[in-house]
Amino acid sequence: MARDAKSPFGTFRLLFTESVLVYGLFHVPMAVLLALGMWTSLSWMTICDGPIFMYSGFLMDRFGMVPVRDFFTYNLIGTHVMFRWLYHIFGGSVMGIRIADATVMLLTMILMVRMLAPFGRRAGLAAALMLGLLQYFYYEHASLEREYLAMVPIALAVLSTTIWFAGRPRLRMFMTGLFCGVLVTLKPHLAICGAALYGYLLFDRDASDEARSTKWFSRALHVALWCSLGGIIPILWMIAYCVYYGILGEYMRTMTVFFPLHADINLWNRVFEPGERWPYLIKMVLSWRPWGNFLLATGTIAGVSLLILSPTTTPKERRLGYLYLGLLGAYMLYPAFSLRFYDYHYYPFWLFSCVWMGLCLKKWPEATPLRYRVFSLVLAAYVVGGLFYTNVSEIKETPLELVNPAARTKRMTTWLAKRLKPGDTIQPIEWGFCGTIHAALETEAKVATRIVWGEGLFHHVSNPFVVDLRKGFVEELETAKPRFILRSEMDVEFIKGRDCSSNFPELDAFLRREYFLALESKDFSIWESNESPTAEEDRARRKVEIETQRSEGIGEENLPSIRIAR
Repeated sequence: MARDAKSPFGTFRLLFTESVLVYGLFHVPMAVLLALGMWTSLSWMTICDGPIFMYSGFLMDRFGMVPVRDFFTYNLIGTHVMFRWLYHIFGGSVMGIRIADATVMLLTMILMVRMLAPFGRRAGLAAALMLGLLQYFYYEHASLEREYLAMVPIALAVLSTTIWFAGRPRLRMFMTGLFCGVLVTLKPHLAICGAALYGYLLFDRDASDEARSTKWFSRALHVALWCSLGGIIPILWMIAYCVYYGILGEYMRTMTVFFPLHADINLWNRVFEPGERWPYLIKMVLSWRPWGNFLLATGTIAGVSLLILSPTTTPKERRLGYLYLGLLGAYMLYPAFSLRFYDYHYYPFWLFSCVWMGLCLKKWPEATPLRYRVFSLVLAAYVVGGLFYTNVSEIKETPLELVNPAARTKRMTTWLAKRLKPGDTIQPIEWGFCGTIHAALETEAKVATRIVWGEGLFHHVSNPFVVDLRKGFVEELETAKPRFILRSEMDVEFIKGRDCSSNFPELDAFLRREYFLALESKDFSIWESNESPTAEEDRARRKVEIETQRSEGIGEENLPSIRIAR
């Protein structure tokens, strides 16, 4: 007589078969692809903000330099301190930066698995693997961005709210606030998750006996107080740091006077025209940009629908679902606070998108209707297959040429390494696309002035703060006389629009007087001091290059050496 399908043995066999199917079709292939992606990524060039902030970390770690006092910055102190320790631990080489990037991803993935523990190991592993694959398939150009690093304290804040410290409500609230405070020291609006976490703490009525017996209003104050006590600690640390190094006044002036100018720039690196900001903001918030991919949106919406609508979802799972939905919405709106909407601003949003996609592979209770279980597996196959299995070749692709300075950085680094001696200083002048700052990092050369990245020199040029910044920069150059000045010639480096200019007559006059053009390409130029030990040799080599170009029929108007000032 055949065994009854509803017997314990039959149920076990069914669940075992389903688990083997899910792990075999999803988890194992995704893990293999992730390992391949991480291994391949170790040789990728790092670009955008990563090398720039790592250079500031190098200056702090190697030379004891202090933000604001020793180099101009409008970023939060916590960012520079974090990169100081990242440099100290991992170094500034390409391999070191990539290992740091992979370490952050692995840590985030581990925390994600723990976050989704109430939904089962299957969902947590799937969500973590999807997040890793998104990074190595689609967003590899944005290594060690602040939003990327922020995924760790965001996950820690969620765990403090939902799983950890369940029997110690005050510590639970305190730690939630603490991790939100850490986010404030990176970017204040990263702590937007605090609103959703506060709501969860407030309405999680079965968290403890105290929570059940406390009245709503007094509980709201109670939660706010303990969260605030935790949240204020990182902020007080940042203030104490500024006071200790005597930079609080100057830092506050920079943040209140210059930062609004920096924030007056849109996604396309243009200064807003009067009346343009709100239409732009509404258009970008309502755009398809947060998803970036139809399959990503499909998987996220499917996960939300399955969990909310399933009749077997427990009350605790439903509360967690509402929390993750709130966090998804919060970080979808997050880029609106900076008005930029760069791809990497959506890292926290992708974190919670993957949480919901992972729930499509949740191990559903036996009582779950068959249509839910089949639908979840079919949707998962469609989303995972479309996002990752059909695009394996994309793992080896390099970033867009516009933001990929690998060749330029290598050329500058090779040229400088043959000439730089201990004690030499250099001066990069770029925003972050050309690779001059990365070349400074690779050669471990100290910056000559307080200007590390030069974006602030070329927009709102009539503003008194920027006028003083430009004047001070030239004066510092005249005093320091760095051996080499690396200047980006890329159009993308310069902000466009009202009160912007790529011209810098005072700098050009200084270069003509004290330097000569030693190396130039269409994207950058390297100016060498007339007093450099290799000046005579490099000047002669440059003269030969120009004569060769003339002999090959290049018109004088096109000779690189002719273009000295903008």
